[in-house]
Amino acid sequence: MDIQSAKDNVKDAIRSYLDKDAAGNYVIPRSRQRPIMLVGAPGLGKTAIMSQIAAELDIGYVGYTITHHTRQSAIGLPMIETRQYGGVEHPITRYTMSEIVASVYEAMESQGRREGILFIDEVNCVSETLSAAMLDLLQNKKFGPHPIPSGWVLVTAGNPPEFNSSAREFDIATLDRIRVIEVEPDAEVWMRYAMSSGIHDAITYYLQVKPQNLLRIESTPDGPVFVTPRGWEDLSMVLKEHERLGLEAGIDLISQYVRYPEIASEFKRYMDFHRKYSEDHDVDSVLGGRADPSSVAEAGAEEKLSLISVIIGRLNAEAERGMDLRALKGRLDDLAGGDGLAGLRAELGRELDSNTTSDSRRSAAFCLSALDGADDPEALGRECAASLEAAKREFDAHVDNAMSYMVAAFGRGQEPVSLLAGLIGCYSVVMFSDVDGPLYRYNEELLTSGRDRTLVEMTEGLRWQTGWTPSPARAAAG
Repeated sequence: MDIQSAKDNVKDAIRSYLDKDAAGNYVIPRSRQRPIMLVGAPGLGKTAIMSQIAAELDIGYVGYTITHHTRQSAIGLPMIETRQYGGVEHPITRYTMSEIVASVYEAMESQGRREGILFIDEVNCVSETLSAAMLDLLQNKKFGPHPIPSGWVLVTAGNPPEFNSSAREFDIATLDRIRVIEVEPDAEVWMRYAMSSGIHDAITYYLQVKPQNLLRIESTPDGPVFVTPRGWEDLSMVLKEHERLGLEAGIDLISQYVRYPEIASEFKRYMDFHRKYSEDHDVDSVLGGRADPSSVAEAGAEEKLSLISVIIGRLNAEAERGMDLRALKGRLDDLAGGDGLAGLRAELGRELDSNTTSDSRRSAAFCLSALDGADDPEALGRECAASLEAAKREFDAHVDNAMSYMVAAFGRGQEPVSLLAGLIGCYSVVMFSDVDGPLYRYNEELLTSGRDRTLVEMTEGLRWQTGWTPSPARAAAG
């Protein structure tokens, strides 16, 4: 199944495991709560969805990559105790608490959660010295003599042997005690995530044209060649930073992330095309309502796709900033006075250090930056409210202008529908849009025929990143 379906499966499993009866007992007893194991190629997002699930279910989260641990840190250190048996003292071996189990108890205190997810990555890639401990973990939910605390669900992940030479096959006795979810790449699902997460528009442009290159792993006489979704996402971050610093992003840089020479070279060519198309069509003029629609009417398919990807990226970035301003205003509105700023800074610092979603960390970083040097929360709140109002007006105008530009050029054709669908796939764009704003208006105009999906249906793709579902008001507007 794709990563979205895998996330839904894990989320449903955890909800069922943590469901209680009237007496407060788990309906599914701990002994029947099978650990969950995600199996799939590297870079599909198996690890990324875990903290998202925990945030959406409002439960704790602890994550470990088990290959970074020794046998001693995983199951504890031996120590000698003296006990009497039959009136005779005997030295016996006990074990200190596993570092991993101890971290769960620490998380219960620091996160204030009695229930949560213990996620163990690369569980089938451990060394011989840890293999028995891993089987014991999967079969009995414990490290050495120390069980995982009740209320904490064990979720694991691993790569198939064809992708990792150190991966091991589990025997039937172990497989009969766990739930295995096989994760396959799905370009359409990943593209919805990429649009919403602000992946560099040159990458989304390329992968819309070449979706088969989202994940490619092959063996050659010179060794393996590969590219993964993780590689594309990491490349996106470095491309954006190089652009910010005015640095060139050449084939040498791309090849450090896209370890498949033919794909790296092809992407470089497409990136150059994308840059040229972006320069040919002034996106600032499009968003500002000053562009001539006839300039794009005769463009080729790839040129139009490039323009659409740039517009989506720009509008998503504007919506993210608007959401961050809204979050900052909400936090400032909750403060009683100046003394609360120190507490708010401490709270935001904890959020940055915690296992929350990338959106939450970005918002916390934005708020911390805005608070730098501030000593008057009321004045900052007024400034924030004014900035938020201005950002909202500008965003709505830009959405309206972009959609009007595409409709003027192509009528009710595929191009404006593609732009609207891409915007609807962006969490921040949808959440920053009012139900009576341009996004919903164009949804009514373009996507409400019998063969088209409505706004509410198309937002299903948002669940991978956030678990968001429309409010009743938004649902009615769909």
